[in-house]
Amino acid sequence: MNIKKIKTLLVLLFISIISNTHSAIDTDMQEVASLNVNAVVAPYTTVSVSTNELSFSVLGTPGAYISTDVVTLTVDSNQSTWSAFAQASNLVHNDFGVADLPAERLSFAINDSKQFLPLKNNVLFLQGVIDQEPEPVKLSFRLTTTWQDTPGIYKGKVTIAFLNNP
Repeated sequence: MNIKKIKTLLVLLFISIISNTHSAIDTDMQEVASLNVNAVVAPYTTVSVSTNELSFSVLGTPGAYISTDVVTLTVDSNQSTWSAFAQASNLVHNDFGVADLPAERLSFAINDSKQFLPLKNNVLFLQGVIDQEPEPVKLSFRLTTTWQDTPGIYKGKVTIAFLNNP
């Protein structure tokens, strides 16, 4: 063999050894794949109440009577901010022609508060924000009667509404 061929073979062998050694000790990561990521965080809200009825036992002279039912309201939401509202309808007597009990005579208090708020049109009573987990609240209700109220059975509604403010 000729010396020129031997030198060429030795150079090629040397390059081959160096390149294999270099790749064996190379610590740079090589990108082998790229994955696209899509995450869908759907809006989520649930509102629940512990009961769907309120009862007042008005046994005595006119005055303020607290419902025996305490309503626990629970809100779960991942919305940025939200609000809860309450309102009442007039309480209508079972007998036609008897005057209603006005909705303003129904009021409510939150948790253990002694301050009752009248249930006028859409009273804002609870707000939440996304960075704080909401805690259940207890709602107590009070009905105020007067001497002009006719004895009998009255029926109406308290409506709790919820608004997401994204």
